[in-house]
Amino acid sequence: MYTLIISVAISTAAAVGLYFLTYQIFWPLFIMVVGILGLNFLIGKKFLKKITALFKSVEKDISAGRVEKSVEKLKSGYPLSKWQFLVKEQINGQIGIIYYTNRQFDQAAEYLPLTFSKNWMAMSMCAATEYKKGNMDQVKKIMDKGVKGAPKEGFMYAIYAWFLLEKGEKEKAVEILSKGVKKNPTDEKLSSALDAVKNGKKVKMQNYGNYWLQMHLSGKSPQGGQQYQQFLMNSRMKRR
Repeated sequence: MYTLIISVAISTAAAVGLYFLTYQIFWPLFIMVVGILGLNFLIGKKFLKKITALFKSVEKDISAGRVEKSVEKLKSGYPLSKWQFLVKEQINGQIGIIYYTNRQFDQAAEYLPLTFSKNWMAMSMCAATEYKKGNMDQVKKIMDKGVKGAPKEGFMYAIYAWFLLEKGEKEKAVEILSKGVKKNPTDEKLSSALDAVKNGKKVKMQNYGNYWLQMHLSGKSPQGGQQYQQFLMNSRMKRR
């Protein structure tokens, strides 16, 4: 991406210049490494602010139910992907979340698979889409990638276990929840879920409130959906 290319080019030029002034290896290499990391951080931070501002700009449209307008605004951020890694993946994930939350599942299915693994909500919705189709192999593939990308998000382990239990895979559900508890030892919801499954009971997904309802798997409509969507749009963009 442009950010990395510019950082490498400037830092390399500075390192070469310093080498011909000193004819030493250590300091030019040191300047090059520090320069690449520093410039990549500073330039990336600038574009991170632009992307965050773009996400915030669609809040009113989401609250007012203007789905297509919010999607078009988000798509306007695609050119920024030339400057920063994972920008397009994060935009696609948010578009997929917006469509899925508004029950436009066919449209959501076009974007959710294009997200990246750290976007745990998009990954969960992507898996839910495949679950509704009966594609459990795909569900497992997506969720394995999701829990690896967001190992500290308890909801991922809980809904993964729910998918498995619905298909009668209790042992696998216990295995997933055990991994979740190991990664999140203070997560009482996960610990309770693990105990319940071990005793032949189901995972109480209602404990996750709107997170669960937004999956549209319970037959109930989420409460405060607009506020939750705003939370999603305000979530901090992550950089590689």
